Amino acid sequence: MEKIKQNKIWITILVIGIIFIGILLAMLRQQKQNSPEAQSSSYVSSAKASSASTSVQDKNNEKVYAKKAASMKGHVLIMGENQVYFTTWTAKEFKNWASHYLALSESERHKDGVKESFGTPVNIENSDTNMLYPLDNWAKQIESNGTPSDYFSTVKAYNKQYPGVNPDDIKK
Repeated sequence: MEKIKQNKIWITILVIGIIFIGILLAMLRQQKQNSPEAQSSSYVSSAKASSASTSVQDKNNEKVYAKKAASMKGHVLIMGENQVYFTTWTAKEFKNWASHYLALSESERHKDGVKESFGTPVNIENSDTNMLYPLDNWAKQIESNGTPSDYFSTVKAYNKQYPGVNPDDIKK
């Protein structure tokens, strides 16, 4: 009888020990899954999937933008970073303006308040006070190229150059 009681105690201790070791092994496995190495491979695969999804979405957006641009009318002028406008001016009007502007004397061109909007709601202005003459650069560029470098005669031409930009974002 005494031997059976001792065996039961040893069996109980053995079972508790096995459970304890099992819990420790489960905790160790959990730590390994949370390790930077395990997470980085998960992150890499997640990033690749996200990148592929974004790439597909970008291509789909470009197709939609191209269709929109083909149906839109107007001329487009980029006046600076994130400043894209519809302009009422044609290439001929830019040439006429440049010829007229460059025909003015330097003192007339460089006085304060000389400005031009190029058919957009934004003015570009010379400042004799600050000795800044951006209109000179515009006129010289138009004279040599026929139009400003960031002028597009159609929305479709603008979209070809910037396919990822929604033509609805062009300011009027």
